[in-house]
Amino acid sequence: MDPERSDGDLLRDVVRGDHSTFDALVRRHEDAVFAVAVRLMGNRTDAMDAVQETFIAVFRQAHTFRGESAFTTWLHRIAINRCKDLIRKRGRAPVSPEEPPEHPDPSSDISTQVAAHVDVAAALQRLPEDQRVAVVMFDLGGIPYEEIARATGANIGTVKSRISRGRRALAEAMEQVAPSETSKG
Repeated sequence: MDPERSDGDLLRDVVRGDHSTFDALVRRHEDAVFAVAVRLMGNRTDAMDAVQETFIAVFRQAHTFRGESAFTTWLHRIAINRCKDLIRKRGRAPVSPEEPPEHPDPSSDISTQVAAHVDVAAALQRLPEDQRVAVVMFDLGGIPYEEIARATGANIGTVKSRISRGRRALAEAMEQVAPSETSKG
């Protein structure tokens, strides 16, 4: 399989019945979908369920992709919707993450890193859903404003505003955590 083939070409092959190309799409995008899902769902187990649901939906809906937006925009839209569906089905808000960051900085204290990761993750979970989705997609997923706008059905100005408000709320939440940390020493 040619690694230079576009996502759209691979998806068209899936629609034509070549399911091996679907495996290539999954391998190409599963990490990015997982990164978004773990931040939206709040823990790895739920995120893995969301990733699985996302790719099942992509396979079933492959014929609906029209190519009017980037494949990644379409994929992230499906991932966001699957995360929202799972949260709604489970009748709860996302829970706090269970695990530390995967790539710790060896030069710093691991317990400090874990605490910071948990604090940021908990603060993310307290954001309104629209802000959390925008911040996660932009800051953690590296997705451009235009793609976030298409994926969420919002205009670019709204996306920028959600990111700005979400970042501000995260900063305020982290400032509230910092004083208690400094008083421990």
